[in-house]
Amino acid sequence: MASLPLIRISPSEFQFTETRSGYTSRLRLTSLQHQAVGFKFKTNAPHKFLVKPVVCSLPQKGMSVDVIVKSSSPITDVDRFLIQTVALAAEEAENLDSTKWRTIDPSRIMEDLVFCTIARRRSASQSSSQSGNSPLLAVSDMQHFTTQQVLDEKSDRRLANSFAKRVYAMVPALDIADFSWFEFALFAAICFMLGFALPLARHLLF
Repeated sequence: MASLPLIRISPSEFQFTETRSGYTSRLRLTSLQHQAVGFKFKTNAPHKFLVKPVVCSLPQKGMSVDVIVKSSSPITDVDRFLIQTVALAAEEAENLDSTKWRTIDPSRIMEDLVFCTIARRRSASQSSSQSGNSPLLAVSDMQHFTTQQVLDEKSDRRLANSFAKRVYAMVPALDIADFSWFEFALFAAICFMLGFALPLARHLLF
C-alpha cells in the first residue's frame, strides 16, 4: 500500500526564469499532515544550485514555505532535485537542520523527484506572430457587422416612419363613425402586422 504524501508541491517542478544574474525558480511546499513534517532537498549538481531553505520543518497541517533555487549556469535536461520528506515528532522538528536530519532513520524517509524546466518568455513579436491576424480580423469583422447593423436599423426606422406618415395622412380623411368596431380592430391589426412584416421582408429579400 502506497504511503500518503506528506506535503504538496506547487508547482510540481522547478520552473526557472532567466534573470540578469542567472536563473531562478520558486515553489511552495505545504504540509498535509497534522503532525510536524520535515523536508530536505538534494540535487545531482550541488555546486550549480543555491537552495533556500535546504532543510526545514512544517509544524502543522496547512503551513507553507517557499523554496527558492538560484543558478548562475544555464538549466539543462539532466538537472533535477530529490526531495526527502518525513513525519516528525515535536522534539525532532524543533531546530531541524542538516546535522539533525542525519540522525533520522532512513527507513522513515519518503523521496520524490522534482524536475527542472525553463519557463519560456514570449516576446511581443512572438506573441504577435503566434496570435496571427485573426484577432484583428475578428475585431474588424465585428466593427463591420456593428456598423452594418446600425445602418440596417436606421433604414428600418426610415421605412417605418415613412409608412406611419402615410397612415397618419390617411387618418384625417377617415371618419371612425363610418367603421364598426370589428372593422376598426381589423384595420389596427393590419397596421400592426405591417409594422413587423416590412422590416422582416427587407431582411429576407436583401
